[in-house]
Amino acid sequence: MKKRGVIWLPVLLVLFAALPARVASVVPITAEEWLLVKEAEVTEKMLEKIGEAALEIRVRMDGDTAILTGEVPTRAALELADEVALSVEGVKKVSNRLKLEPRPGGSAATKVDRKMDQEVADAVLEARVKRHLFYEIGGRAKDLEVEAVDGVVSLRGKLDTAERRASALRAAEKTDGVKQVVDLIEIRG
Repeated sequence: MKKRGVIWLPVLLVLFAALPARVASVVPITAEEWLLVKEAEVTEKMLEKIGEAALEIRVRMDGDTAILTGEVPTRAALELADEVALSVEGVKKVSNRLKLEPRPGGSAATKVDRKMDQEVADAVLEARVKRHLFYEIGGRAKDLEVEAVDGVVSLRGKLDTAERRASALRAAEKTDGVKQVVDLIEIRG
């Protein structure tokens, strides 16, 4: 679970980018926020298209270049990562710094595969919630940590108003795949 924290920021960005055009156009964003959104979009697409092999891929945007770091278990994932990143609108180049680190197999492989499938689903849900948070509360979404386990999502961090907190909770609750939201948000006083 802790390794998913590495992709947290990109996940937030992905969620924001997937918002409907009418919604995304209402919220002005800075150049820095745009880069964060693109990082999230690339991360979400990696998780959707490559699956568990993408869990340890970290994405950073430098202008229109996606910089990929981390480890992948197969040569296919290593090469597919470039194509997936380039398929995201706004990404013109990819700097692939991924390392090939095959994972051991064995008799417990099926159980591990099921666990990895759930971790991928949780990571995708976290990305979707973060995107919705960016839409609802803008850049303040960076102040919240989102954790998802089997459809149960927790929001933790500090926000400046009770109204913003309520908006964040509503955004999470409305996200497809969320079964329950655990409110751990504090109001700065």
